[in-house]
Amino acid sequence: MLKLIKLAKAAKFAAIAVSMAALTACGNLSKVTDEGTIKEGTEIVWPQIDKSKFNHDGSQFGSWPNLESLKLVELNGKGMNKDQLQNLLGRPHFAEGLYGVSEWDYVFNFNENGQHKICQYKVLFDKNHNAQSFFWHPEGCYGTQDTLSADYLFDFDSAKLTEQGKTAVTELATKLKDAKLVIVKGFTDQLGSGAYNAKLSKERAEAVAKQLKEQGLQAEIITKAHGETQPVVKPEECKLDKETKLSKEQLIKCLAPNRRVEVVSL
Repeated sequence: MLKLIKLAKAAKFAAIAVSMAALTACGNLSKVTDEGTIKEGTEIVWPQIDKSKFNHDGSQFGSWPNLESLKLVELNGKGMNKDQLQNLLGRPHFAEGLYGVSEWDYVFNFNENGQHKICQYKVLFDKNHNAQSFFWHPEGCYGTQDTLSADYLFDFDSAKLTEQGKTAVTELATKLKDAKLVIVKGFTDQLGSGAYNAKLSKERAEAVAKQLKEQGLQAEIITKAHGETQPVVKPEECKLDKETKLSKEQLIKCLAPNRRVEVVSL
């Protein structure tokens, strides 16, 4: 009899362990580093909107965020702990798990020029549970986005604006004269190390932000470095066929859309 009780207890604990593991797994769709970034060589994974656990009425998923709170997170979110973030954005909208959760996902509804718009928002946390990285899906979903080719703005492997790059950013500053907040995001291709690409994307974003400020733009400007983490074109797509391998020059040309600076204005 005692043996049966022990077996029953063991089975119960095993079931609990399996449930806890499942809950933990739910909260980590992407591969997140201890620093709160996407692991090099991997991509962001987004949950299906209709899997949201956030209470909703009718056919709408997610929430209508407080825009001032959202702006505060966009400006100062890096380093916030989970309680602070939840106070501003509400609880995450998916089954985020109970232990070891390093990413939160949201579904936000907006009214843009009279049209209902749905955006997904992801926050990545470091090992100390402080927010470090923020992503929108689709890219540029929130606000108005202008995408500038880094090959047009900079020489290859450089973070110094060319003369034509300065002209392009100056023209953009005129367009953004009424913006209240401008977010400048830097992106690179996958050539080189992840650390180097993160540094290059940061320096390029800062160069564009500096040029915007020098043109008298009054908006609050923040920069974000995404490195190689959000490719438009994946390296495996740069193939002529299974047998033919691209030269380095051909690969650089194929990956050109990944080398970019995105400027989001609100």
